[in-house]
Amino acid sequence: MEERTTYVASGEVAISTKNEWLVSTPLGSCVAVVAYDVTTKIGGMAHIMLPGKSYSMKELDNRFHFAFDAIELLLDGLLQKGVVPENIAVCLVGGANVLKKKSDGIAIEVANSVLAIIVKKQITVHAVAMGGYERYTVSLNTGAGKVYYTVGDSPEMVLCNFELDAKIKGGKFVNLD
Repeated sequence: MEERTTYVASGEVAISTKNEWLVSTPLGSCVAVVAYDVTTKIGGMAHIMLPGKSYSMKELDNRFHFAFDAIELLLDGLLQKGVVPENIAVCLVGGANVLKKKSDGIAIEVANSVLAIIVKKQITVHAVAMGGYERYTVSLNTGAGKVYYTVGDSPEMVLCNFELDAKIKGGKFVNLD
């Protein structure tokens, strides 16, 4: 079976089954939530631009730019594909102050908003690559259960291997709260 690649831009959410790559467009202050279930090999990605939730009618067309709305869509998409909520683990990437302005706190606001939602929903955070001053990219290979990322012009690095780490932990991720 041939692997496909789906690019996930700001305000987009993608869900994938086996043999597909989900690849973010560059992440500045945005945060990508990469979700995966090792039992079904189903994964997804949300490319989040803004903190909080959309509230006004004029924001409805852009609601998936907001952390709450995008994460809800991501989780709903996984559940519709048969993923059990307890099996979901996530990696978080992005949230950089690429403009290097002391007064620019949007990256921190987005990152804090995403983290608060993930914690409230009791989702296991498996790995994080956030902060700094350079853009990120992130990709998920759903067939292999691996997440790769770049920082600035760095070569691609492995952020996490859901499959391998699940085997080490006996097939289930554990929240270390």
